[in-house]
Amino acid sequence: MDERTQSVSMVETKPATLLIVDSRRQPMIIPLNGSMSLGRDYPEAKTHIRVKSSITGRRQGEFIFNPADGNYYYIDNNSTNGTYVNGVKLPYFNERGTRAHRLSDGDILRIDRRTLNDPHPESVLIIFSLSFSLDQKWMSAAIPPGDMTIGRGHQNALPLEDLAASRNHALLRNTPQGLLLYDCNSTNGIRVNNIPITGGVHIYDHDVFRIANTIFIVLGNTLVYNYLGERSGTLSVHIKRKTVNMGRKTLLRDIKFDADNGEFILILGGSGAGKTTLVNAILGDGKAEGEVILDGQNLYTNFKTMKSQIGLVPQFLNLRVNDKVKQTLMDIADIKLPGSSYSREEKLKRVDAIMDKVGITNLQNHLLRQLSGGQKKKVSVAAQLVGFQKVFICDEPDSGLDAASRMQQMEILKEIADNGKIVMVISHEPDDAVDEKTRKILFTKVIVLARSSTDLCGRLAFYGSPEMALSYFGVNRLQDIMLEINPPHEGGRGRADHYIEKYINTIGGGQV
Repeated sequence: MDERTQSVSMVETKPATLLIVDSRRQPMIIPLNGSMSLGRDYPEAKTHIRVKSSITGRRQGEFIFNPADGNYYYIDNNSTNGTYVNGVKLPYFNERGTRAHRLSDGDILRIDRRTLNDPHPESVLIIFSLSFSLDQKWMSAAIPPGDMTIGRGHQNALPLEDLAASRNHALLRNTPQGLLLYDCNSTNGIRVNNIPITGGVHIYDHDVFRIANTIFIVLGNTLVYNYLGERSGTLSVHIKRKTVNMGRKTLLRDIKFDADNGEFILILGGSGAGKTTLVNAILGDGKAEGEVILDGQNLYTNFKTMKSQIGLVPQFLNLRVNDKVKQTLMDIADIKLPGSSYSREEKLKRVDAIMDKVGITNLQNHLLRQLSGGQKKKVSVAAQLVGFQKVFICDEPDSGLDAASRMQQMEILKEIADNGKIVMVISHEPDDAVDEKTRKILFTKVIVLARSSTDLCGRLAFYGSPEMALSYFGVNRLQDIMLEINPPHEGGRGRADHYIEKYINTIGGGQV
């Protein structure tokens, strides 16, 4: 291992996986737990990951985990054939290799000749994932002459056990000129080689396409596919500017952060700092100059297919205490899963899966009034998970509640995050979000927005863990961060500019 694959752990290593198809033409899953090297399999091979491929270099490249930001990167070591990422060859940078390419969930790497639509017999396909499991099952289906329909409906030539797929999702057409893949006006769209498509496109041997939670690999005249289960979200927000009044007034500037599934994020900011503006920009209700990327898709350019995946939770549902648990969840399914797209059987299947996931199947015939406080919280979590939302944004869900109720609401939100979601919360009582037993802070990250006195717009003053936030601002409580950044006329110390500048200078506007 050379110096590029050595690191000092500053944060916990994020588990990831590689799906690899080499000359054996069978998918294999390799776990990534930190930095690992990639190369050809031969008797004296010393790389961590070895593939059967004569066109792969002895030390083709490096998968590098960066403990400073918790992300994985890939470097090609100036190999003979190079490495393509999402169809683009990584360019030469210096004598050591290419620049480090930051990997996102679903990125597709290829070691191949230039004509990717005519792959070399020993080419290598690699998919980087944060959601593959090592026991993932793979199936195959022969691509017939003519048409092959794919979707959730059982009338399809290839029916999918994937509730996030549309009933009639895609059409694969085998023509003398090659394969054509069409999106049949699906709800969640299709991605080919990690790029969303519209209408129909040609696809080739070794191409990868994703329908909802199912991934397909074209291997000659065969489709190899699996069912990933419900995909977790990875969110990247980069807002250059958010303006109003025909661009004459800027409300937000230079907001950049990433969030992984399982994150429970607190949004702090004083009056005029742009908390609501940020929320609206992430929801897509008030588009900003920049990008909101969820699982590699841009919300602003794919709003129709993505709007159901990021949602505002203004308040929790008032569950009827004289209803049974399963009936309550079915009523919610009728709201979140419209009858035009989902049959009653599919809704039942979804509700059963969520009850099993949350651990309340044994309570399905109990009345809500018969449940303990902890059991009711689990039903509230299940109610939020019935739909396919990946990002939950809550604007003061604890407003008007006493301290005990605020703590309970925050515990529910934390459990939603623990189920593979991203939960973002605006709260004026953040210090009540603690574990009842351990008193440990429930939030995993804190965003602090501050209003600059130079241009009067909201900027990022901090993004990082709660523990680092307390140290960064020199306070003992999260709520006291506001005292540091609020202006004197609001009872604060007026140090917003100091912390904005400190954040820029410390990490260049990146993650803490």
